[in-house]
Amino acid sequence: MWLLITVLMTCSLHEVTESSKQIHWSHIKNVVEPVNEVQTHDVQCLAEGSNGNEYRGTISVTSMGQKCLYWDRIQHIGETAVSQGLGSHNYCRNPDNRSGPWCWVRERAWKVRRFCDIPQCEAKTSEEAKTSEEAKTSEEAKTSEEAKTKLPNQDTEMTCGERTPQQNFKIIGTLIAPCWVLSAAHCFPQDKRTKKGDYSVYLGKDATNEADMRKEQTFAVAKLVLHKNFDENADDFNNDIALLQIVGNNGQCAQKTPSARTACLPPPQHMLPYGSFCHIAGYGLERNDEIPDTFKYSRYMKETQVQILSPSVCKSKDYYGKRVTENQFCAASKNWTEDACKGDSGGPLLCEANGRMFLFGVISWGDGCARKFKPGVYTKITNYNNWIAKQTGLLTFTNGIMYPRKN
Repeated sequence: MWLLITVLMTCSLHEVTESSKQIHWSHIKNVVEPVNEVQTHDVQCLAEGSNGNEYRGTISVTSMGQKCLYWDRIQHIGETAVSQGLGSHNYCRNPDNRSGPWCWVRERAWKVRRFCDIPQCEAKTSEEAKTSEEAKTSEEAKTSEEAKTKLPNQDTEMTCGERTPQQNFKIIGTLIAPCWVLSAAHCFPQDKRTKKGDYSVYLGKDATNEADMRKEQTFAVAKLVLHKNFDENADDFNNDIALLQIVGNNGQCAQKTPSARTACLPPPQHMLPYGSFCHIAGYGLERNDEIPDTFKYSRYMKETQVQILSPSVCKSKDYYGKRVTENQFCAASKNWTEDACKGDSGGPLLCEANGRMFLFGVISWGDGCARKFKPGVYTKITNYNNWIAKQTGLLTFTNGIMYPRKN
């Protein structure tokens, strides 16, 4: 069984029934650019080994021949998008450091992400290649020597949740410390079948069918901790929380990169005001366009926004009644069109405060997907700060020191 952080592919309590077959597409959020900024389009090909992050060419069709949609007609744009190559055009770009340039296209009633086929730049002459290789060898030797004297590049409790330059915060896993990942307990069978050696953890992976070793980090699970009071046979899924201690082949934990950062934990017992917008992410079910009326797991990481609902609303008889416990909360999109779904369980609900991302919830369960009056139900992380600290020994990571305080 493979574990992709934010989703365990066999793990879900969001069942899709005949009466609730709704599709939930997500969009890049908070991509901004000055409207009057002039952009140049001078890079028309990809250097060997490049993922196209720097591509500024004018190709505007996908590898399948679909015409790209204009970026500024899909999302809000403002001050940072020039550096990402976005703007009032429909050229292929790679603003979020994926495996290659892509764009949004329309398929039926939906806007979806598709990759583009960008040509490679011509190979260098033998003399240029020799000079380049000599420089590379010299740089590698320098880097190797520096590595002997520097500590590993890891996040600390002071750098958690930071947004990286030229890129939106992307959670490929709910990494709360370099060696620890937070998930949902119901994703792991509570019997002898559950063995930590059966799981692998991937960070920096945004497509299940693609491998990019420049970004990805792979780990074994050294320790798996399920909350002792979680009962998989109960219908309320109370205490649906789990911890995974990870370790790489070199004995190290997760390294800080643009595609793998830790999320901050908010202070104990703290909750955002009801109506606050937060982000969820995962590889949940989506419509299978190749076979009508069927569904498939998304190959690509998706994210969207939901709003936190008050307990009185979530526990009302029109919603879930008494099934929602004090260790859970509900969140839904304003028009009930976007939601976590089957395949998203264990993933994060992240809320931004002062430019940092804080993990307030873990995707737990729901009645169908994006059904009216049936919001997603999330494990309330701030009820478990002490439990997390006890299991991990990470007192400084779990006391919410980076959360903004009122004067």
